[in-house]
Amino acid sequence: MQPTKKESPVEGTKRFFRNVTAELKKVNWPSRKELTTYTIVVIGTVLALSIIIYLWDLILTVVFKLLGFYR
Repeated sequence: MQPTKKESPVEGTKRFFRNVTAELKKVNWPSRKELTTYTIVVIGTVLALSIIIYLWDLILTVVFKLLGFYR
């Protein structure tokens, strides 16, 4: 068994970025239309959940005020 040659930090960094570049070329990037659709879905979902949480908080606040637990 031969001892392995230790790689210099510069060579390791170069190899790392070569590998990153190779992996990024394999990525299936979304089209502009797909990206727009996904963005609208995410924003819509966040807004809908925000409204649901706000309304739930408002309802619980009213209920707790009526029960005397909250001033």
